[in-house]
Amino acid sequence: MELWLDKIRILLCFVLLLWEGLLDRKEKKIFLPPVFFAFTAGIVLSIVQGQQDFVQAFFGTLVGVMVLAVAFLTKSKIGYGDGLLLIATGALLGLRVNLFMFLFGLFLASLKGIWLIISGKGNKNASMPFIPFLIPGLTLTLALVVGG
Repeated sequence: MELWLDKIRILLCFVLLLWEGLLDRKEKKIFLPPVFFAFTAGIVLSIVQGQQDFVQAFFGTLVGVMVLAVAFLTKSKIGYGDGLLLIATGALLGLRVNLFMFLFGLFLASLKGIWLIISGKGNKNASMPFIPFLIPGLTLTLALVVGG
C-alpha cells in the first residue's frame, strides 16, 4: 500500500466533506459533481494500488448504499445526498474507515439532536444537516481506529 496515495485519498475526502458540509448546512443539499469526482478518484486510486484496495473500495461503498436504502424506506428522513456522499467516501476510504466515520458521525449528530431537544430549540421531527458531522467523525476515526 502506497502511503502517499492514502494521504491523497484522506485529503480528498476532507476537502469533499468540508465543501459538501458547508453546502449541506447552508442550502440543505449537496453538489453532485464533486461527489462523482471523488468516487471516480477513489476507484482509480484503488485500481492503481491493487486488487485488495479495489475490494476495500467496493465494500466501502456499501455503507452509502445502505444509507440510500434507509433513505428510500423512510421516505427521505435521511437524505439521498448523504448516501451518495458516503458511496464516494467509501470508494476513497474503504469499508473500515468509512463505516467508523459514519458511526462516529451518527453518534455526534445524535448528541446534537439531544441537545436541541433538551434546550427547547428543536423537537424529534426537526431536521439538521448530517454531512458536517462526518468531518469530526473522520478525524476521530483516523485518530482512534487507524492511527492507534
